[in-house]
Amino acid sequence: MRNLLPILAAVTASTASAEVVSSSETGFTLSHEAVSPLAPSELWQRLMQPAEWWDPDHTYSGDAGNLSMGEEAGAYWREDWDGGSVIHGQVLLSKKGEELVLSAPFGPLISTAADCRWTIRLSPAEGGGTTITSSHVVAGSKGTGLKDLAGPVDYVMGAGVRRLAADGQLTTKVRKN
Repeated sequence: MRNLLPILAAVTASTASAEVVSSSETGFTLSHEAVSPLAPSELWQRLMQPAEWWDPDHTYSGDAGNLSMGEEAGAYWREDWDGGSVIHGQVLLSKKGEELVLSAPFGPLISTAADCRWTIRLSPAEGGGTTITSSHVVAGSKGTGLKDLAGPVDYVMGAGVRRLAADGQLTTKVRKN
């Protein structure tokens, strides 16, 4: 994440504190929901291609085209570029077209040694399309700055869900861990 500190500072300053008030020093839980016009099977295919929907500003290389992800348990969401690579997450559970669970310490969470689970569930939406339900649960130790990261991580994950949904409706909730 290029210029990560200025970005985090700007995001923290512009994020409504009410959204992260219930986070704690040892973790937080984020919940996002969006509706996509795509059918669940189409949305699953999109989900498996993060290069098509993840924001390049939230990559280490600055190029979302460097992202890839395998579909089976044990596979990685990774980023490879000339001179570097990073594993953003590892697939823990894959139910094609329905549910994906990743161990996913994105961005600054990678340095905290926190346990991070990102669960994405896809279900048919009433009237067509797909409802995306996303939760990101982060748990770690006191003194790692997790409470301060809740807002910036919420911003990035919410933007990711919106982009995955192809500009669907998004609601965001933050719950106490």
